[in-house]
Amino acid sequence: MNKHTLFEIALFDPENTLITLFEKRGIEFRKVPVTQKFVVASDETIEVVSNDNDQILIESLVLIFMEWLKQKPYRKLQAQLVDGSIVYIEEYDIDGVTNILKNLLKVTAFDPEYNNKILNR
Repeated sequence: MNKHTLFEIALFDPENTLITLFEKRGIEFRKVPVTQKFVVASDETIEVVSNDNDQILIESLVLIFMEWLKQKPYRKLQAQLVDGSIVYIEEYDIDGVTNILKNLLKVTAFDPEYNNKILNR
């Protein structure tokens, strides 16, 4: 099998709920080590790893992203496509989300609870 990074996800998810969904569904990922000299405001970054069958993985990821968005109001998934454009992943559009993931470079997953966590430190 040829493992490769499908895309990267910057997580602003204080309870790691998205990672928990990945683990429950057997989605392979690896944590990206922090290499910046300056601290940035993100919990962590992961890379979603694919094993040659991107289509099946994308179908699973669509369902995971939609479930994550539905679990709590005001969560956002911002997607940067390979052409540089930025779009938001919506929880109710399976075909749209599938097309986004096929052309995806990076996702930013943002749970508003992240702000509360930072403010209450």
